[in-house]
Amino acid sequence: MKTEQHLDERTIELYVIRSRSLRGRRGDIKSHLTRCPGCAALYREVLAYYREAAKLQAGKAHHEVEALTIFHKELSIAPESLRRPLWRVNQALSVRIRESVRIHPVRWSVGFAALALALALLVPRIGGGPGTPSYARSTEEFLVTYNDEGDELWRKHIGEGYDAKRMPDWLARYPDRAVTAVDVDGDGTKEILSIFGWISLKGKELPGKNTIRCYNADGSQRWQYDVHRQMTIGGVRYADEYTVNLMLVDDFDRDGRMDVILQATHNPWFPNVLIRLHADDGSFVGEYWHPGAVPYVAQQDLDGDGVQELLFAGQNNRFGRACLLVLDPRTIGGYAPSPPDFIPEGVPPGKERYYILFPSTELEPMWADITNHVLDLTTRLNGTIEVVILEPLWDHRPTLYYYFDSSMRCVAVRGSDYFTGVYKQYQREGKIGKPLDDAFYDRLRSNVRYWNGTSFVVQPTAVAR
Repeated sequence: MKTEQHLDERTIELYVIRSRSLRGRRGDIKSHLTRCPGCAALYREVLAYYREAAKLQAGKAHHEVEALTIFHKELSIAPESLRRPLWRVNQALSVRIRESVRIHPVRWSVGFAALALALALLVPRIGGGPGTPSYARSTEEFLVTYNDEGDELWRKHIGEGYDAKRMPDWLARYPDRAVTAVDVDGDGTKEILSIFGWISLKGKELPGKNTIRCYNADGSQRWQYDVHRQMTIGGVRYADEYTVNLMLVDDFDRDGRMDVILQATHNPWFPNVLIRLHADDGSFVGEYWHPGAVPYVAQQDLDGDGVQELLFAGQNNRFGRACLLVLDPRTIGGYAPSPPDFIPEGVPPGKERYYILFPSTELEPMWADITNHVLDLTTRLNGTIEVVILEPLWDHRPTLYYYFDSSMRCVAVRGSDYFTGVYKQYQREGKIGKPLDDAFYDRLRSNVRYWNGTSFVVQPTAVAR
């Protein structure tokens, strides 16, 4: 079971005061607070102290007539003042608030005149009124939208197979990558986005499999983007046949504008393209081409610059290896490392931060496929990245676990119990000679390969720019 990361205190404070810097994230934060007792407790503490401070200031509000007469002026300089810390971050929250109230009485008097009203009117109804979308589901052929109370607002008939029960593994655990409710334009009301390529109906053409749609809060269609490409790779002209497998929606580059990242795969399975769109109008921003599916996704700020990098994992069919790549969401473009004969025509080299290939094991002669596969990708609370690799045997599914730090250095490798059992079975049958010991796993760790911009090397290396 995956461990969900906790919200930091500053995010919870901004959530309480309904900061616009969190637009598009409020629904996700609220959902997290319902699942995480620790964060919910901190939320209640922050809310209580803000209310307490407002109460303390209410008694002296009539003494601050001058401050109230310049209310509009104080609000106009609030963004600048917020850039200066009101309290020391190493103090407890209650101490910080009380100290700030003592040092800045006028600021808090003015601020809480507005804050008290916001808390009274907005906090009890986070997410909007009864007619405002809060979340959406794919259920028995229908896209269904609900409000905060779980009341159905509207539904649209999509077609046979449009049901969460049919989602593949990489979507079943993250259904919001197939259909989600997000405020795409920052107006405080959520829109609904959905993809349709994950619908699986044997022997039937899937309508809209290459499509993402955005619906307004009232159910009207806001925009639609269809993936159409005519690509020539290695002298081969690929048909315009693409399926959108997942989407990510966020303000990835922290520029105040929500974006969508689509993953679309040519049928069958090569090539793969990651497409970035603006979420408010569906306009195209950029794309990155990859020789194989990369359906496992994670986000993590690896270098501490405030922008979360995008980690994609899957398989590189042209090198015959499982892969992990890191993209900066601000510079998505180009093509992934590929043999010279499989470079897309007219596409420049990729702008990935890291590109990693995973080694094979002594089980490779028994593989049922041309490449090993990624089965899972997880980021841990301590910053460690875990990648699960499948050795694709005909009758078994043994897996290996690779661990990376934030500099993408492979720090450890271990085998699952099933991997150990299968490996030892093959040893007894005489199919494998090398022992399964610490040296075995150390060899795997040291044979992880990194693209440096011109070739693959074994030293942990970022792509040269």
